[in-house]
Amino acid sequence: MQKLIIIDGNAIIHRGYHAIPPMTTQGGVLVNAVYGFASMLLKVWRELKPDYIAVTFDMSGPTFRHKKFEAYKATRVKADQALYDQIPLVHELVEAFGFPIYEKKGYEADDVIGTIVEEIKKSRNQKINELEAYIVTGDMDTLQLIQDNVKVYTLRKGLADTVVYDTAGVKERFGFGPEMMVDYKALRGDASDNIPGVPGIGEKGATDLITKIGGIDEIYRQIRNPKSEIRNQFSAGVIKKLEAGKESAEMSRELATIDCAVPDLKFKLEDCAVKNFNREKTVGIFQKFEFVSLLKRVPGFEREESGIKNQELREKKSKVKNAKSEFTFTEVKNKTEVDSLIELIKKNKAFACRAITSGADVFTGELRGLILVVEHRGWFVPTKFLGEFKTIFADEAIELVGHDLKQLVKTLAVSQTSPQSSPLPRGGRANPLASANRRPSEEGERAGGEVSLVVCSRLFDTMIASYLLRPGSRAHDVPSIVLKVLGKELTAGSGQDSLFGVDNKVAAHELFLISQTAEKLKKELATINNLGLFEKVEMPLIPVLAEMELNGISVDTKKLAELSTRVAKQVKDVSATIYKLAGQEFNISSPIQLREILFDKLEIPVEGIKKGKTGLSTGAEQLEKMRGLHPIIDEIEIYREITKLQNTYIDVLPTLVNKVTHRIHTTFNQAVAATGRLSSTDPNLQNIPIRTVLGREVREAFVAEPGNILVSADYSQIELRIVASLAEDKKMMEIFEQGLDIHAATAAAINNVPLDKVTKDMRRAAKEVNFGVLYGMGTHGLSWRADIPYGQAKAFIEKYFSEFSGVKKYLDRTLEFTKKAGYCETLFGRRRYIPELTAPNHQLRAAGERMAINHPIQGTAADLMKMGMIAVHDVIARSIATRQSPRGDRHAPLGLAMTPSDVKMILQVHDELVFEVKKGSEHELATFIKPILEGVVKLRVPVEVHVSTGHSWG
Repeated sequence: MQKLIIIDGNAIIHRGYHAIPPMTTQGGVLVNAVYGFASMLLKVWRELKPDYIAVTFDMSGPTFRHKKFEAYKATRVKADQALYDQIPLVHELVEAFGFPIYEKKGYEADDVIGTIVEEIKKSRNQKINELEAYIVTGDMDTLQLIQDNVKVYTLRKGLADTVVYDTAGVKERFGFGPEMMVDYKALRGDASDNIPGVPGIGEKGATDLITKIGGIDEIYRQIRNPKSEIRNQFSAGVIKKLEAGKESAEMSRELATIDCAVPDLKFKLEDCAVKNFNREKTVGIFQKFEFVSLLKRVPGFEREESGIKNQELREKKSKVKNAKSEFTFTEVKNKTEVDSLIELIKKNKAFACRAITSGADVFTGELRGLILVVEHRGWFVPTKFLGEFKTIFADEAIELVGHDLKQLVKTLAVSQTSPQSSPLPRGGRANPLASANRRPSEEGERAGGEVSLVVCSRLFDTMIASYLLRPGSRAHDVPSIVLKVLGKELTAGSGQDSLFGVDNKVAAHELFLISQTAEKLKKELATINNLGLFEKVEMPLIPVLAEMELNGISVDTKKLAELSTRVAKQVKDVSATIYKLAGQEFNISSPIQLREILFDKLEIPVEGIKKGKTGLSTGAEQLEKMRGLHPIIDEIEIYREITKLQNTYIDVLPTLVNKVTHRIHTTFNQAVAATGRLSSTDPNLQNIPIRTVLGREVREAFVAEPGNILVSADYSQIELRIVASLAEDKKMMEIFEQGLDIHAATAAAINNVPLDKVTKDMRRAAKEVNFGVLYGMGTHGLSWRADIPYGQAKAFIEKYFSEFSGVKKYLDRTLEFTKKAGYCETLFGRRRYIPELTAPNHQLRAAGERMAINHPIQGTAADLMKMGMIAVHDVIARSIATRQSPRGDRHAPLGLAMTPSDVKMILQVHDELVFEVKKGSEHELATFIKPILEGVVKLRVPVEVHVSTGHSWG
């Protein structure tokens, strides 16, 4: 059976606009409704696999219904202009696919849909044996059109929750069939369309009348008969309402009835054929709207889930072959070809590179060779020739282009059999990964990996460039960047490892396209003044992070095992307590079951508790509001804390220990957080709580190896120091210059008391304000966080801004600039675009204001930390290198008396940097790194770094 999809364009646009937060293109064009429409189109396309697609729209101006009833839709609030502005963009999208658009002046989209359904009925026997039509809409009006082979695919909530109605579905939902939907609406009315119905009848009354009596004609026929069934089953009051509302009911039926005879619609089924869609135009429009992630969902664009089909591979190879004038590919076979390639790289001072490996784990995977691209040519270099390229990778004057270069740096760093075989690169710089190359030689040997290639080239990572330009996006993969920058479509993963291996020619062509994006990305970065940040911070950070990931950290698996046993018992005990308090057993981790227990069974007051999509929220913030209302709340919070640590760390960390190195190697993500902060995965080290006993115990499981010790360097209150500097607030600057406790000093200023009279409660409230300023916290937030009355919180904030007037002026200035420019920046120019500031929704606008205030502060702290990491890493490397050189350590900056195996940088979490050093060297390292970190950037107030040492991170 063939299928036709008829889309109610306006209904889907409205739903998308309200369901999706504001999204803007790089040029500032709002496209959230367009994205919602595109997403819905692709969803039904993939699910229903139609042969034909048609799209309908309302047109501006009154319809024939307004002539019948002047107040039709008069109560409907006009939508935001930002929504209407996106309708022409949706037209563009539909036209790019080549699908026909049907609309008619004076009629609604529902009428157009009804007419198309009628046309299909007429033509079905003439042209097509069987055709099934699906009406895709966001409202229920079209349920009246349901019949054999006509169904309604409608949205319940948002864009994800959908339901398909056929005749049986309508009967199940309403108790009667589609043929009664118009009568049902005529009786109960419709507030959204201002259709009056019969006053006083309502939804239940209308349902009872239709299921027991029938439609409007039958209802009023029986009312005329004093002995009819309707008078036996319904009260005199209902009969009276029906009699008084007869005229209104008949008019409402007219208004609710879809006109299935719109004149001159010129519908032709063959025009709707899906096979007609224009691939090139579609790619272009998705590039224009920056819907890169959606392009992969267009049927026919994605790879088969089972792997690359032979035909697809042939097509890819053919494309590369036919593009000889653009790109050629060669496999290096001898020393002469190697020498020629090296000379070409030296001449061009730039090349692109990616490693071909047998797996993602650099310690166990096999390096099979490198793909190199120079200008319009690509080469595959087998591992036996890699040693010849040492000088190329060591040359700081040559630019190395690639995507996710950190992975390449790591792969090349461990491609050796002996740690001692890697000499220092030229130019006096120490091997940036010298301390990383320490794994058991027997376990670590890999086929063909006899040479370590140390990467000292000038790096250009397209993933990081894309991230700096669009920090709010997560689409920084190769296909997304190529599509966005070059307008060329790539199949995701076509050049990646699979069960079938990597097709080197396809991988080389992808790398060629990535190299083409580099120049354009470089120009974009220069345009927004972020090229300096990219070159001086983000690129030098890559080898630092690569080394840290290779270094890894040891964990005490015995301690974790003991902790696991103890925590399992705690979970069992606290669960038993919760069951006892609840009076029954239930799934404590289920929000639905927990909601039933708290609000239905225990009847905990719901005043002030927020509602989510499925009902009252039981999230952490809402539970905190319920503290003291019932003892079960405290137990649930304990349960959540221990089960989160159990399931995320205690029971998981032992499974993450690498079999080769016997250490855990987290991944530091450089292109995720919009503020510029690093995040980490497998495991996520950012979320281990430090203020709870169990959280500290988890940290204590991260340990130094025998003979070593950990050194932690922590920037003290760095974000508040940044606030003082950016705001140039005299009072706050004085507090830091005098070395006072910022929270106690703030409390003293706000409460008009001497510093020695500040109480713990005063300091706690002042601390909440100080940190709340960083996140745009208002009166409600402070009242809740500090557990003080609303009026006191309001007075507290007013007094705070009176005492620290420079901070208030800075925040106002920042918001004003961000609203005008559309973005805000850190002290070092890192931008964040905030389209939420123009959102019509108050909550989204408020969230945008918090982002605008927070980004310059938190982002500056992130930049400063990155600079500190680079500075410490480079100075340590130079010191060690000079000490080991024949010239002696008189040239070392600080004469650090260590070898590469004595010191490793291993972790970065929030404002903290962790090292592992040989025992006995910890005080030397602490003395060494403190002034470097404190002096990396000069603020208007002193920067303080606290250094501590211990066997465990805890």
